[in-house]
Amino acid sequence: MIFIMENMNSPQKENAEDLKGLYDLAIPLSMPVTVIREIVENFELDLIRRPGKMEMTGEVMDREILVLRGDLETVKAAEKYMFEALDKKLAAWSGHGKEEKYKKYYEEQAAARMKDLKENPEAAKSWDLTATQ
Repeated sequence: MIFIMENMNSPQKENAEDLKGLYDLAIPLSMPVTVIREIVENFELDLIRRPGKMEMTGEVMDREILVLRGDLETVKAAEKYMFEALDKKLAAWSGHGKEEKYKKYYEEQAAARMKDLKENPEAAKSWDLTATQ
């Protein structure tokens, strides 16, 4: 869950008057960097780090978190954009197009290796079996 909060405590101990009217949008862990970059480029927000407490493994840990800082209207627009962009990324990643592409690539590679093996049984000794992607 994303919290929009008025920022009155900053790690740099900024003056409370300097922060009046500014809000922080916490960026969830594992948000794709491409989405964060799009937000920074498309919205007039500052990307900053600030301390936060997180519970990840059953215990609360102090961690540095990324937040986008700006006026409330811009922060709310960025939050909406962030989740819409994330939904688009997830849809693209789970689409069948990639599955078919890699299946076709795998089948082509397997056929080429079988042909090579039939023509030259010793060829298997020189195959590079390290992952390529």
